[in-house]
Amino acid sequence: MNGVRSDGNKSSLSSPDYDPLIHLNEIFPDPGSLSSLPAIQLLLTTHLQHLDKEIELATRQQREQQSATREQIGELQLELEDLFKNVEAVKGKAEKADGVMGNLTGGIRRLDRGKQNLTISMTALKRLQMLSMSPSCRVKLMLSHCIRTTSRLQ
Repeated sequence: MNGVRSDGNKSSLSSPDYDPLIHLNEIFPDPGSLSSLPAIQLLLTTHLQHLDKEIELATRQQREQQSATREQIGELQLELEDLFKNVEAVKGKAEKADGVMGNLTGGIRRLDRGKQNLTISMTALKRLQMLSMSPSCRVKLMLSHCIRTTSRLQ
């Protein structure tokens, strides 16, 4: 039809290069073949009705599928909303748990500092006690300490 030949059959109705003149010349190759025109017209009318029924059936099926697909999309959207709500709830719980853990670790740190301070205080009190002992007790303690140290060296 446009002068460009392609490998496809130009007389096929589904061909992109369909040429009705080639198709008609194949059906009616000579003037005598026109006598079969009523039979061909009946055949084409029957074929056309069959195609109309197929199109109607395909259209109905498409509508049904479209309806089912819309329902599925609606259900999926509801599920997504539920999922997002659950994610937000989990996120909130995680943030709350993080705050609780922060409070716990802060409490543990305070207790640890208190323990260190208590240990330092006890050590200072012990040293103070040692200093406040009578000088004679200190001499005895020092001598016993020296004797123990000396006995270990021997």
